[in-house]
Amino acid sequence: FNVIGDGDDVINILLIGQDRRKGEGRSRSDAMILCSFNPETNKLSMVSFLRDLYVQISGYEDNRLNAAYAYGGFDLLKETLELNFGISVDGCLESDFEGFEKIIDTVGGVDIELTAKEAEIVGNGASDGVCTLNGEQALTYARIRKIASDFHRTARQRKIMGAVFEKAKTYSLTELAMFFSEILPLMTTDMTEDEMMALALSFASSFRDIETESYIVPAA
Repeated sequence: FNVIGDGDDVINILLIGQDRRKGEGRSRSDAMILCSFNPETNKLSMVSFLRDLYVQISGYEDNRLNAAYAYGGFDLLKETLELNFGISVDGCLESDFEGFEKIIDTVGGVDIELTAKEAEIVGNGASDGVCTLNGEQALTYARIRKIASDFHRTARQRKIMGAVFEKAKTYSLTELAMFFSEILPLMTTDMTEDEMMALALSFASSFRDIETESYIVPAA
């Protein structure tokens, strides 16, 4: 993990996609993507942790990584990542299926290149090649299990996050502020308002020039 660190300048934010439907309580984490920003290199590394990794969970028997969130929410999941991988998470942002769809629709959809098999599963007029996916389609794409392995499923999730990020980079500061004001109520977090403001300020000056990189644990 040479792109991730626990230094004072490196910021580690964990994005959590929760496998929860409307009316249900906290469930297992369907997606876990660590966004690690290094202001010295101006690089943002997106690192997926496979949900079926078998890990130590404090206070419980060893289990899959996605069980930690169901057992103890943000705190236990962060503790589990530090215990097993030595990574300190500064804050978490979580969205369920409904929130994810609304976030994608808020940004006006995302442009994703689909294979013919992916397009068939996504449906609703999708075809192979670059397509603009709405929230419902993007969620279906992010959760595809019928093609290849979980390595490919998490790669799709990072493609969506990368597409959202690239679209946000085209916004003016005013538009960016409006975008965040619309999507933040769609997520839950363990960060205070002051911490969220400090996070936004750390990105503000060089936001459009940030380079993104994509990784997975374990490495494929």
